[in-house]
Amino acid sequence: MQQLKRNGHIANRVKEMTRAGVSVRDIFGAIQNYADAPASMTSFYKYYRQDMDEVRAETVEKIGNKVVDQALEGDYKSQELYLRSKGGWSPQETQNSKEAESEMEEAESAIDALARLLGKND
Repeated sequence: MQQLKRNGHIANRVKEMTRAGVSVRDIFGAIQNYADAPASMTSFYKYYRQDMDEVRAETVEKIGNKVVDQALEGDYKSQELYLRSKGGWSPQETQNSKEAESEMEEAESAIDALARLLGKND
């Protein structure tokens, strides 16, 4: 029995499909018509995981650069996406913080007003 090895034609096809967003399971199924196709997912990952990881990293880098460039140029949607994904920001947290500040300010104002009425202005 011949030892299975990495096939350049399969690797290229794996890269093309990964770049297009095809799922790993569908890529595995699509390459089964090649003579040297791995018969198991374990073998598939052994020989072609690096190809998929490389393409995913390149794709994320290209898209990320575009989003960051647009955000820096003032595009609100890109700014929001970046802050949500990388900055830990969410509109809900901002809204809650503002509400909490308002409640604290209201409480301080009420205390100050009460102190004035009682003649306790220290």
